[in-house]
Amino acid sequence: AGGAAAAHGRGWPCECCAMDGTLRSSASSGLQEQQQLTVVIVGARGLRNADWSPFTDEKSDPYCICDIPGKRDFNIRTRVIDNTLDPTWNHEAFMRNWEPGDNLRFNVYDKDFGKSDDHLGTCTLLSSQFDHGGGFNGEVPLLEAGDGIRAYLNLRICFGKPMWGVDTLQQAAMANASFTETQVTSMKTRRRNFRLGIGNVAQGVTRQQFRDFIRTERDRTIFCATLPFTLVMACVFCMGAYMHGNVRSVSKLRRGIYRTIDEVYVSRELSDGTFAPDLTLSRVSNIGEMWDWVSDGLIPKLGRDPDRPGFLSSFNKIIGKVQLRQRRVDMSPCDSIGVDLSAYFGVDCRSDDASVAIFGPEPDPTTNFTQDVAFVSGGGLSNRLLDMADRYYAFLDVVPPVEGSLRARYLQHWSWCDEKTDWVEIHIALFNGEVRAFTHISVKFRFRDGGLVDKLLDVRPMVIPEWSLSLLLLDCLWMLLVLVLFLVTVQEVIDRKSAGRCCVRCCGDPWMVLDWGGTVVGLGIVLFFLLQWSGIQLLSEQLAELGNIELGGQPAWNATVAAHASYDEAVRDHETALATIVEGLRGAVELKSYHRIATFLYTFFILLRFFRGFLGQPYFASIGRTLAAAGQDLVHLAIMLGVAFENFVFSGCVFFGSGLKEWSSVNRAHRSALAFLSGLGDFASMYELYPIAATVWLFTFAVAVIFVSSNMLIAIIVDHFSEVRADLGQGEQNIFVQGRALLSDAVWTGSFHLRQIIRLMEARFPKLKIVLPYLDDEPVRVARIPFEVIIEALDPNCVDESADPLASLRNLNELAKDEEQLTVPLWAKGQPLWAPMQRDVLIACGCDESTADRLLSKCESIVAGKRPDNFPSDILYHEFEGQMRNSFEQLAATEDDLRKWLSERQIDCDNLEPRQRKLEALTVEKIMPRPQEDEPMLMPSPRQDGWDDDDGDDGGDDDGEVDAGGTLRQALEGPRSFAPGMLTG
Repeated sequence: AGGAAAAHGRGWPCECCAMDGTLRSSASSGLQEQQQLTVVIVGARGLRNADWSPFTDEKSDPYCICDIPGKRDFNIRTRVIDNTLDPTWNHEAFMRNWEPGDNLRFNVYDKDFGKSDDHLGTCTLLSSQFDHGGGFNGEVPLLEAGDGIRAYLNLRICFGKPMWGVDTLQQAAMANASFTETQVTSMKTRRRNFRLGIGNVAQGVTRQQFRDFIRTERDRTIFCATLPFTLVMACVFCMGAYMHGNVRSVSKLRRGIYRTIDEVYVSRELSDGTFAPDLTLSRVSNIGEMWDWVSDGLIPKLGRDPDRPGFLSSFNKIIGKVQLRQRRVDMSPCDSIGVDLSAYFGVDCRSDDASVAIFGPEPDPTTNFTQDVAFVSGGGLSNRLLDMADRYYAFLDVVPPVEGSLRARYLQHWSWCDEKTDWVEIHIALFNGEVRAFTHISVKFRFRDGGLVDKLLDVRPMVIPEWSLSLLLLDCLWMLLVLVLFLVTVQEVIDRKSAGRCCVRCCGDPWMVLDWGGTVVGLGIVLFFLLQWSGIQLLSEQLAELGNIELGGQPAWNATVAAHASYDEAVRDHETALATIVEGLRGAVELKSYHRIATFLYTFFILLRFFRGFLGQPYFASIGRTLAAAGQDLVHLAIMLGVAFENFVFSGCVFFGSGLKEWSSVNRAHRSALAFLSGLGDFASMYELYPIAATVWLFTFAVAVIFVSSNMLIAIIVDHFSEVRADLGQGEQNIFVQGRALLSDAVWTGSFHLRQIIRLMEARFPKLKIVLPYLDDEPVRVARIPFEVIIEALDPNCVDESADPLASLRNLNELAKDEEQLTVPLWAKGQPLWAPMQRDVLIACGCDESTADRLLSKCESIVAGKRPDNFPSDILYHEFEGQMRNSFEQLAATEDDLRKWLSERQIDCDNLEPRQRKLEALTVEKIMPRPQEDEPMLMPSPRQDGWDDDDGDDGGDDDGEVDAGGTLRQALEGPRSFAPGMLTG
């Protein structure tokens, strides 16, 4: 960037022509460059304050429009910068409709809401000023700027395709950092300030930041738009379900009836005059105790109300009689235990086949009484209730209760229940007019093998639907919402007609499957409700018919056979109608159960739709995406956990099932194991039965299932959550920021539609122009922002540009070969992620100018002060920091060696002077006398020891001695030339 700027200073036309030669040549090899006029509106200064007020500090909100005089089909419009008189737009675009000879006109306005924008100045740039190959770069004074106002507009004009300028690149790379002489020392401080947004936040945003922002906006637009509909549907559904179910009153009704039946007791006196514990439903253990509880407890409780006989708990009227039904099985020899054991056992065993044989008392031929139908299969009702032909029916009258008790004792006397009885059910139908509810009571005694008697009490109320005006409106609104959901889902299928196969079009998206499921369940709820309502209407008609049946008095014992037959026929009709009502009520209650199940499932549908809407909020979406990303790991963990859990369940069932009821079956073993997971298991009973085995089982269960699995679950979730949060980028927004954005978007969109309405009224009614404000024409906005096209344009051309800078260019060259098949212009994709985001990219992707400015402004306000992940200066700092750290580590490794070597050299230097002085002393004292002060240096002194230098003897030995002596003296003369202390210095 600096090199390009220097080139511009030496006479280059402008930044967009001063790009690096290598990059230009590489790009031009794959992209055919089109010569078009590029206009860069840098900024303005000295503008008039059109928003001045003595009560506020507001300033103008300027924006600039560039067009060609006489051509209205295209113009360039910058974004609005709020509250400034010296705006910096750095807006770069090419003028598509420019032709040689055309002038350029620039107008600066102040953006106002609710009125026409104020004009801040205009200027015209003649064609001759830039159409000479060198372009234009400089400031132009603005005309009509206001009285006494000197305003200027900074422009740059060149030829070439729109690319980011050098100063803009430098701005993005350095983030407006104010470099000083201490650039390296202040690098870390500047990086910290940039992260915190102090003083050096870049104007505008990078492509990476805008890409993260537009992905968040896409999710918010797609998913958050479903939240209002989901919220309305949830409110309407919950209110309607609560009001229709009459939940509070029905809950009180059920608890009252259940407590009344469950607390029925019978006092028992023993033969010795003492009393045994009261017999309650939970204490029934055989057939005899069952008859005692029914005849002496239940029947008197149902009919012994002196004020209201035939009522239970004051307001619950008993419909007809109490119905008893049983299933009997055939007896067969116990062949499975062998012949010897079977002979020793001496009693037949019960089979699984139902018995339909007649049993009980035989008709007395001396009287006119017929066979008691309670001992006949079907109870005389099989001709009308064919599906009950293998059941035996008996009816107990509760008004007066004495007759019911006597009838129960009669059945006990003739062994209506014996060893062939598989189970006995007692059915009671009630009606409560105060709560407007029917109630079906079922008490079931099941006689198990081994003598165990299982008791089950079931009380199920069912409210009669009642429509008030408010409830009717709620129902209509909810059905309308279900219909809207169905139509929206069908519309999505129609929009996907290019998807190919029908299954992909209809169910290619999980959220579409959810919508289909919600529609089906919603229609099922409506269908169940209509069936229930029709069943209650039919039940009401049957009750009316039951009241019209006249039984009359029972004939005397000696009456004719015809009289007894007529009476028996009337009784059969009455009991058949009663059985039909009980079965109808039972079926309606079962249908109500399915209706409740569908309602329960619908709550999950609403919950998932809320989760769908939460995907538009980054923080909420991170939770759902974490579960989705961790799904594979969670499935494998669930398999391991399931295998371990089932192993402990079956081992507990096998080991403790014979001694503890809680482990006596597979279902109970599962419930007991789940109780241990929640800390509610009964370990004391297990320990009392098998201490060591119970301890080992609990310890291994806690380690394998609880500790290890729970920690693995937490580790998986945390690991994937950190990855998901890292992928959010810089477009993350909390719920409060998004709430403000939603309100702002609503105001922005609403104001546009309001202005459109005003323009339409001015066009239809010209006389209203006097009253209505004047509004300038503005372009039509797009109906839907092309998020996918924008994201495709901003996607990187390679995975990692820093690893291979030329990979992006190579990919662009490949894309250039099929440029016609691209949905976005090629020039919009050929930019790095850290390059500044351009408004023309959004316009090329299908946005209008107002929407593009709006998106850029929102993105800049959200990502302001955040550090891009691949910011060049930050990467440079980290590389520099890493290299310096490596150098410091190498220096630290050699520190000890350097200290040791320097200490040794210090010792040598300290020993050098004593050694030199000792050598000098030896030279002076032992070898030669000290020279005179006036003798010349490096000259031997006269011989004083009998040696003669002028001796003419040419003997080899003498010559050698002389030469050796002279050489020695010359060698020893050296120390004389040094002054004392010179070696020390």
